[in-house]
Amino acid sequence: MAAKNYWYSSLEPPLDPEAAAEAKTIVDAFAARKPPIEIGGFPDDAEEDDELHGGGIAFMHAKGRILAREPYLAAMGIIPDLPERVRVTRPQGILEIISEDERVQEIEITRVVGDIVLLHLNPHRDPKAPDRDQPDVLELIEQIDNRFGPGIVGPDHVLTAAQHVTPCSATEPQQVYPTAGPYPGLCRDGGGRVRIFQADTGLVPGAAETFPWLAGVYGDPDPRAGTVAGSTIEPYGGHGTFVAGVMRCMAPQAAIRVENIFGTAGSACESEVAMKLHAAFGFGFEILHITASCLTRKNLPPLALEGFLKLLRPYKGVLCVAEAGNNYTQRPAWPGAFPDVLSVGALATDWRHRADFSNHGGWVDVYAPGEKLINAFGSGTYTCQVPPDVGQVRTFSGLAQWSGTSFSAPIVTGLIAARMARRGESAREAAAALMAKARAQTIPGVGPVLFPGCDDGDEHCGRGGHCGCGCDGHCGCGCGC
Repeated sequence: MAAKNYWYSSLEPPLDPEAAAEAKTIVDAFAARKPPIEIGGFPDDAEEDDELHGGGIAFMHAKGRILAREPYLAAMGIIPDLPERVRVTRPQGILEIISEDERVQEIEITRVVGDIVLLHLNPHRDPKAPDRDQPDVLELIEQIDNRFGPGIVGPDHVLTAAQHVTPCSATEPQQVYPTAGPYPGLCRDGGGRVRIFQADTGLVPGAAETFPWLAGVYGDPDPRAGTVAGSTIEPYGGHGTFVAGVMRCMAPQAAIRVENIFGTAGSACESEVAMKLHAAFGFGFEILHITASCLTRKNLPPLALEGFLKLLRPYKGVLCVAEAGNNYTQRPAWPGAFPDVLSVGALATDWRHRADFSNHGGWVDVYAPGEKLINAFGSGTYTCQVPPDVGQVRTFSGLAQWSGTSFSAPIVTGLIAARMARRGESAREAAAALMAKARAQTIPGVGPVLFPGCDDGDEHCGRGGHCGCGCDGHCGCGCGC
């Protein structure tokens, strides 16, 4: 249950119990970090979503932190590419406006990416000090908006793979029979020499040896995942392993690195994500796969992610794929809502309707199966955090069933990688071809769709003409099996 007198329990309208429980899990995980990060949030009253009742979370952010564009920091600026003596004076810069708040005693500035910097207000503040002693960053951002217009500063948003930030939620991981195999099923080949960087929670130690379809996948260890019977699986432990498993079922030969970027209950601050993605350039990826998303203040693009994507654009052919998010809203969720990112929503179990948790709208590019998938997980016990199953203990032996756009997105990434290897195309070329196919099989009321299976019905996929959906070839699911 939500803690009393905290933002997720006291703001109006009251948060849905599931959303509040998920928020508590995330808030507590950030508070346990060293140094701790205090997370604030704002409720979603669903004013712009007629089909959705209020009670979800509009956005979460790190308290005491502001992202800003460096040229606006100070009142005195230099016009680029002109003699140094030519200057323009502003009545106030960002730092002057912030410093007018008497609660701001210190500002620590850190470069994030490009010209985006992080302003940490009172970085040495005692986290146990009363909230009244801490400046309200949302109020400060509003003041700066009034001076310069929107898009110059923004909160340090929290990106999350959380399934329950809306009343229409996906599921926590569920048990399956030990003899179950991955669903959708495994292709025989595909994706050779394609390099994928997966921003996620890391990899369950030993997963590549335990599950044949993960052989060769490597990355950071997942500190929240169980490895043997009797160990504890923490919230969002095993997430990166599950996603990599789904991806590998579509492209068994792709080279995948799973980075532990969202290791705080499946979440991370936007500034952290941008800096770690910037460091990923050293891997030399052709596809960047991001398995988390965030809604934002006033639906504005998150500054740090925008700054990172600017650096990615000169790399011709390189593609970024991201989940659409699990908020059941048409509000843009980022980074999927950026025009140069391929965003993937989720189909329900029948593969003919949109999953009730999936985000949707014109900014979502394509939908793929994302409900009740089965893949590699961890071993040990998991205690449910979200109503109505709070306290229920589930035991896992390596596999799990899970739902969310986190798991529809790797189907699309895997299909792209498989086509790249078979056709000699770049990631963007392969994605464009598959999107043409997706539009050709658009489901009314849903949108363009892609199904697990080999590109263009390639008979060499090893499925023997079957896609792994479990149908008999006459179900009408559109998978081509």
